[in-house]
Amino acid sequence: MILSRFILAFGLLLFNSTANNTYAAPVDERFFGLHVLYTDKAYPDGERSSWPAAKFGSWRIWNSFVSWGELQVSAEQWDFTRLDRYVAWSERAKVEAVYTLGRTPQWAFARPNSKCDGKYNCIAEPPDLRHWENYVRSLARRYKGRIAAYEVWNEPAFSEVDPLYRPDGRPIQYFAGSANQMAEMARIAYQTIKAEDPSAVVVSPGVTSEGNGLRRLETYLKAGGGQWADAIGFHFYTAPPEDAYWQALRVTELLTKYGIGSKPIWNTEMGYVYAKEEFGVSQGPKTGRWTDILDQQTGAAYVARSMILMAAAGIQRVHWFNWDGDPPHPTMGIAAKRGRGTTPMTIAFGKVRTWLLNASEVSCSASALGVWVCTMRNNGAAQWIVWAAKEPGTLDLSSLGGGALVVDRLLGIETLQASGADSIPVGNAPMMIRRN
Repeated sequence: MILSRFILAFGLLLFNSTANNTYAAPVDERFFGLHVLYTDKAYPDGERSSWPAAKFGSWRIWNSFVSWGELQVSAEQWDFTRLDRYVAWSERAKVEAVYTLGRTPQWAFARPNSKCDGKYNCIAEPPDLRHWENYVRSLARRYKGRIAAYEVWNEPAFSEVDPLYRPDGRPIQYFAGSANQMAEMARIAYQTIKAEDPSAVVVSPGVTSEGNGLRRLETYLKAGGGQWADAIGFHFYTAPPEDAYWQALRVTELLTKYGIGSKPIWNTEMGYVYAKEEFGVSQGPKTGRWTDILDQQTGAAYVARSMILMAAAGIQRVHWFNWDGDPPHPTMGIAAKRGRGTTPMTIAFGKVRTWLLNASEVSCSASALGVWVCTMRNNGAAQWIVWAAKEPGTLDLSSLGGGALVVDRLLGIETLQASGADSIPVGNAPMMIRRN
């Protein structure tokens, strides 16, 4: 097929959606976030991972062995040693630290037959919320001006929406309680953090898009939880990446419905699963789920498309899960084993950072044929990012005007002369085009 005259100008478009750029443009360094897991604690085999070689701007500290129960081992005993190191590392690297609160320790969860995963992870609020308030205050006071943001909880489920437990007794998500209970915890956290560190950003509990994600978020907003946050957290676990764009627009609609449409949205967690020979994991069948095991070229395309579309949807932060992998999710790490060495995914992460950093007016449109065209401005110059989400196609270069064009692909760069009917192929990996 020939996508003549650069399809943006023609009637094949299904939509032409310009996102709310209040928070996403210009895109700043903090948009590019990571999870880094095993730099301080050893893997089961005794090794540790390397600090990311990629440039990034924010670190969501979660699954990094500094949960509530790991910091406060009893009502009277604290151990901040590891978190102190993390905060110092983030400062040295000039990376914003975002700490996710939660995982009620068993000592604070004096409820008969409580559902706990070991001593660090009870999945509901403590019956005595003074323990919660003390935990939050201790962090905000100790790390005032050093931890930039606090997320209230990770991936809660609510009794108004979910059964909370699976038939085998395992929890559905990381919180088993009501939205009203979580909103009350958010109120306490917000007021406590602001009293200790007014500059800190408070992020609402990061609801995951899986299953009943949007219903959970709406239930939480109905309970009044949105007022106790400076930013709204959401986890965009869905495939292909274009689905995350549509979900982001629906989240924006929900915030507007509940009168908080001006608050930024933070994607505090997203990721995919990649084939990795070092783990003996091969590409799997395509089921259309985010858990499909992707070949690394497709994985790179998904990483790139996800970040571009998040910027176009006005999302302020994207925290990629993860850099180095961990035993429960060894092939979700975008880097090679132990966080060492490049992969197509790390190359894509770095390349898209160069495309988006300081970009403004980011907007994406899709054709009926599944070709996406994103436009933006960087240092005043127009740029385009193009890919085919479905079948491969071709792009007519003459539609961009005459002269030389720089075509920057994920894994290479070239300069082309646009004249006549010159065209280039368009595949599932985005390419950025600008005038030379």
